[in-house]
Amino acid sequence: MKTTVLASVAAGAFSLCACTIHHSKQALSTGGSAPPADASFVTEEDSGLMLAGILVLTEPDHYAVLLERARRRYRCARMHHAQLDFFTDYWIIVAFPIARVTLVCEREGETASKPAESAPAERAGEP
Repeated sequence: MKTTVLASVAAGAFSLCACTIHHSKQALSTGGSAPPADASFVTEEDSGLMLAGILVLTEPDHYAVLLERARRRYRCARMHHAQLDFFTDYWIIVAFPIARVTLVCEREGETASKPAESAPAERAGEP
């Protein structure tokens, strides 16, 4: 009985020490018009390392670096509706601050291969 209670308390304490705290969610302006129907969602993230919540050893990359990395990795001709999430995963004395960018990517090959839409020709003399 004592062993079961002790194991339950230890498991509860361990689970409380490992958690994720969401800090912020921000929309990033990437400009442009609405994405085409065949565009896809892509995600790029980076993490850092903190000890005891005080000593920062490394920090995640800046959102501009994440946007550029996503553009190159997924070959995006245009990026739409980018969103930055910043959160921290805590594991006892070690913490991992994480920056994640999620966006809609319009791929380079898709825009180049589509023919341009032309306006309908107006006929002279027809209503």
